[in-house]
Amino acid sequence: MAGIMMVAYALGIVAAAVVVWLAVHRRREDAPSARLLPVLRAARRRAVIAVVFATAVFIAGALAGIALPEMLGQPFAVAPLVAGAAGMLLYSATPPRQVVLRDDEPRAAQLVPRSALSAVPARWAAAFLLSAVAFLVLVLFCGMTAALDEQGRSRTIGFESEEFSSWSSPYPGWFYGVPALIALVLLAACTLIALQRISATPAFPRQADALLDGLWRRRSVEVILKLGIGAVLFSFGGIAATAGMAMGNAMIAGSTPMVWSIASGALWISGVVALVLSIVSVTLAGLTAVTIGEAATRMESVR
Repeated sequence: MAGIMMVAYALGIVAAAVVVWLAVHRRREDAPSARLLPVLRAARRRAVIAVVFATAVFIAGALAGIALPEMLGQPFAVAPLVAGAAGMLLYSATPPRQVVLRDDEPRAAQLVPRSALSAVPARWAAAFLLSAVAFLVLVLFCGMTAALDEQGRSRTIGFESEEFSSWSSPYPGWFYGVPALIALVLLAACTLIALQRISATPAFPRQADALLDGLWRRRSVEVILKLGIGAVLFSFGGIAATAGMAMGNAMIAGSTPMVWSIASGALWISGVVALVLSIVSVTLAGLTAVTIGEAATRMESVR
C-alpha cells in the first residue's frame, strides 16, 4: 500500500507540473533576443530534465520497495532523498551552453566574484536548512524510542504495564533511520555540487546582460533548493506518519502516559502536512524550471 501511494504521489507531481506548465506557456508572447535564446533554453531544459529525472528515480525506488518485500520498506525511507540527489547530479553533469559571439566581438568579464552561495535566495536556503534539521531531529527521536524486533532490528515500538505489553511495527527506528541519514548527507552534498555548477557557469559576455545573467542563476538555484526541500519533506512526512501510526497502535489504554498519545497525534499530523508541502515544493520546482528565461523575455521586450 505504501508503494502504491508513493507512485500515486509522484504521478500527482507530474500532473500538477504539466497543468502549471501549460498555463504558464499560454501567457507567453515574446521571446528573448536570438543571442540569448539558446542559452536560456539550455538552462530551462537542464532544470526541467533534472526535476523529471528525480521523479523517475523516485518512482523506481517506490517500485523497488514493492518488488523487494524482504527489505521491509527500506527503499521507501531513502527513495525521495536519493531521487533528489540523482536529479541534482544529472543537472551538475550536463555541460553548460555559452552565448555565441562573433570573432571580432569583445567579451566583457564581470569582476564580482561568485561562489556556490552567491545566487542562493535566503528564504529558500533557510527552508532547506530547517527541513533538514527537522528531519535529523525526527530520525534521532525515532531511533532512540525504537525497540528491537525478534531479529534484532531497530524497527518496533512497545509499551508495557503491570498486566499487558503491546508492540507495533514497522516503526522508523535505526533500521530505517541510518540509511535515511546517509541519504540526507548525499542529498546535501549533491545540492552543494549543483550550486557550485551554477556559479561556475560562464557569465553572459556583455555587461549589459549582467542582470539577465543573475536572473537565470537565481531561478536555477531555486529549482535545486525546491527540489531538495521536496525530497526532505517527503521522507520526513513518511517517517513521521509511520511513527505516529505505530506509536498509536502500540499504546495501552489507561496505562500509557498521555504524552505518548500527544506525540503520536503530533507525528501523524506533521507527517501529513509535510507530505502535502513536499508535493507543493516539487511542483514549484517544476514551475520555476519551465519559467527560466521568462524574466529575460520581459526585460528584452522593454528594451
